Amino acid sequence: MPRLYYNKKQNKYSTGTVMCDFMEWDKKPLDFAEIDMKDEPAQDGAGLRSLAIPQRKESPAVERIPFVKALSREQQFVQQARALEERRGEQAPFVPFMSYWPTYEQMSEAQRSWYFYWRSEVRDGHYLFTDLSYVFVYLYELIHGIGWQDPYHGYALWMGIWEAYGTRYPKLNAYLADWVCDFVLVHHLNIPLMDILFRSDTARTHELFDLELSRLLRENPASLTFGQVMTLSDYDMQRSKFYQDGGNALMEEYVPKVLAIVDSYMQKTTGQTLVDTFYKGPKKKIERYLFRSAIYDASLYGRTFTLRLDQVRKCAPLRYYITQLVRCTENKLRELRQFKGRLRGVSLKSETETLIQRYLEREYQAAKPVLPAISIDAEKLALLQQDSKEVRSMLTVEAWEDEPDSQAKEVSDPDMAVGKEGWTHDAPLQGTLHEVSPKSDEDVGRLPEDPSFVWKTAGLDEDWTQLAEQLGQAHLEVLYALKSHASAHELEQIAETYGTMPELLLDEINGIAMETIGDLVIDGERISEEYENYFESLTR
Repeated sequence: MPRLYYNKKQNKYSTGTVMCDFMEWDKKPLDFAEIDMKDEPAQDGAGLRSLAIPQRKESPAVERIPFVKALSREQQFVQQARALEERRGEQAPFVPFMSYWPTYEQMSEAQRSWYFYWRSEVRDGHYLFTDLSYVFVYLYELIHGIGWQDPYHGYALWMGIWEAYGTRYPKLNAYLADWVCDFVLVHHLNIPLMDILFRSDTARTHELFDLELSRLLRENPASLTFGQVMTLSDYDMQRSKFYQDGGNALMEEYVPKVLAIVDSYMQKTTGQTLVDTFYKGPKKKIERYLFRSAIYDASLYGRTFTLRLDQVRKCAPLRYYITQLVRCTENKLRELRQFKGRLRGVSLKSETETLIQRYLEREYQAAKPVLPAISIDAEKLALLQQDSKEVRSMLTVEAWEDEPDSQAKEVSDPDMAVGKEGWTHDAPLQGTLHEVSPKSDEDVGRLPEDPSFVWKTAGLDEDWTQLAEQLGQAHLEVLYALKSHASAHELEQIAETYGTMPELLLDEINGIAMETIGDLVIDGERISEEYENYFESLTR
């Protein structure tokens, strides 16, 4: 029986008989569908070919809603802040408020009432007590120009908040140091950044500090402070005995001045500043993120600010030269103060050392206080001498009248000394006075002075000879004990003999060594290996 088949590949119907081996039926896939039309009556006398395919209708047009970009949290804050910029708050009670990245929406009605009252008082110059989160909201307003028209007025508002709340909230200092600097940069204010950076310890490590250092070194080196100069030096001033023993005021005064004098000298002789002489690298380009960690709409000033700076603190030649200047200045001040010992390893040109020496001698002598001139009236002096003689004569007569003859005779004997039970001949008066005389501070650490330890420095350098001359017997005995690998108990016994402690003696030895040879000779409780040979001539 003929059947109607639908061929999927050719997309049409056809009639025919399946001619295939039934044994291979399950192995070959069919490429057409089989429709049995035997019992299906024709509809309205028409076959399948008369069926009409309906036309595809167009889908109805759908109205498209225009896309509206949602506002970010920062943009919402700016819109709200501008709407509330002129609002003045009535007096309201303080309500605590703590929030991370605070905004108006996070405040309750009572908190908003207090905020606007507090903000009104701040704008009038009255800084009331408040929580830190309220302060941050106010700072976010200042970033976006809320509450000021002139940028210098805005800067004054920043500094007013810093002065009022920086001490109470120390964590505010780090944020304000960065944000105030960003404010100065984006508005191109003629305000030095160095004073702002030094108000925060964390900001001193940033790229802005390098930017300010290089600017001051080129424009006005004399304005650098001692602390700023020491950031460019490898010399640890805290280990200097001269600095610790009263020389700190001189160092802090003259080190920046010496740096400025040498810079001026270089400009006259070479035509280059100090930093240009040693810093040869290119300027580094840095993209600084603005108002980091603040609620800030970047569409206002941009996301970053481009900086080009010299990394002067990483310039090894510049650091080495400034270190030498600092050490040379200390040596010259030691000489002027007649302080024992000099720092070793100072290598500068002779003309530079002469320049520093002449400058310090002139400045140091001029800084000495001038004593007023003393004039003596000869007539008044003669009158005072006559009055003194008369008074002494009267006192001498009264003393002889009051004393018995026997007792006066005994007193006149120079060999008499006072004992427990009266006048005796047991000991001379001079010896008694010497025994009860107080010991000076210098004698406490050196007693008893038993010259039983000798350090022969004939074959050593001059620095080691100076070290040996400044060490006392207590120090030599400790060094001899360390040389002999003495125990801690033996060191305690030695220190107890001299009325002190082992740690103090070891520190004194290292301190004198730093002043003379420029290095430590004791490491822990033993002599450093590199210096053990120097103490072989220390004998008992």
